[in-house]
Amino acid sequence: MEMDDWVLRVAKTLEKARAEAGISQATLAKRMGVSRQSVIKWEQGINAISFPMMMQWFVGCGVSLERYLDSCIHPGLLERLEDGQTDKEKRRMLHEAIEECSAYEVDALLYIRYGAHGSDHLSVLTEMVANLHTPLRDRVAVVNAILSHYEIAMATKTDVDPEGLQPNIEMLCQARDCGMAAAKNMEDVYSINKEVVEDAKKKNETR
Repeated sequence: MEMDDWVLRVAKTLEKARAEAGISQATLAKRMGVSRQSVIKWEQGINAISFPMMMQWFVGCGVSLERYLDSCIHPGLLERLEDGQTDKEKRRMLHEAIEECSAYEVDALLYIRYGAHGSDHLSVLTEMVANLHTPLRDRVAVVNAILSHYEIAMATKTDVDPEGLQPNIEMLCQARDCGMAAAKNMEDVYSINKEVVEDAKKKNETR
């Protein structure tokens, strides 16, 4: 891929993320601690944005990092997701996404499907989908309850599957904290610190 093509692809993704977040260039610039002119040049592909600043952009917009990073790598991804796809096309997209998953993500998906946790995996997925349709403040409340229940289970040694995959609590706590901060600002989207995600990936890949 030529550099110019990559810069323009990223620029289009940056603009889409800001537009979907519904914030102005000036507001985003203030959140990132840069000038509005810098935001304009990055969005138009005049200047190439660095990876750390790209992370700040998505965090400033309060959007999913993975969703927009993947759209930089795979042109038209978001558009395809919004359009009607055949079952075959959806499976191909899922296979591509799995290939790029971290070890932790793969372990978590396998645990949901095959773990000895006693729950039907389709019911777990459906519960997750339903939860994602609720306001962020309610999702934060659910995470708080889950963290509390998990802590009690660990303290009382009542884990129903002690040999199974354990959750990354640091990541979950940061998601809760970032989600709470966003909810207090009347927002329904949030992003967590990418460094925590990368650390989690490294820890699980070296197990």
